[in-house]
Amino acid sequence: MNILPTQQTQKFLKGDILLKQGEVTKYGYLVKNGCLKSYTLDSSGKEHILQFAPEDWMISDLDSFTNEIPSIIYIEAIEDSEVVLISKSDIKDIKQLERPELIEIAIKFRNNLIATNKRIIGLLSATAEERYIDFTLLYPTLVKRLPLKLIAAYIGVTPEYLSDIRRNLVKK
Repeated sequence: MNILPTQQTQKFLKGDILLKQGEVTKYGYLVKNGCLKSYTLDSSGKEHILQFAPEDWMISDLDSFTNEIPSIIYIEAIEDSEVVLISKSDIKDIKQLERPELIEIAIKFRNNLIATNKRIIGLLSATAEERYIDFTLLYPTLVKRLPLKLIAAYIGVTPEYLSDIRRNLVKK
């Protein structure tokens, strides 16, 4: 997956923080292998997972990246991961989309935004069971890869309640 001629890749170990809240992000992260997550912490320190990024997904704080303002999220490797670092200079000519590699980057950024918007709508209107089903459809490869506590945090329930949801779905 060579997207850019001067492509810069970096390896991160499980638990490495790629972006901290309050930092201005310099990159969009395109996952070659492994898995990243974005999340926020509330005032009590509870983690709220916004998104996962398995292979071939892009993740970033788009507001921070675009407007060079402090990030409101964290991005962390939840598996040993290798990512392509996409800088603003890599896409400065995004208006000249005749370059196929720039089209691919733009599509991945767009897909990131679409997934985030769908997630917000789901959090506002879907039941916990519907959110879990949506998770399994959106991230089929992660259902068996991620610990139950991460999936539960993503859909906004306790691990025990997620176990109940999964048990009930098997019965249906």
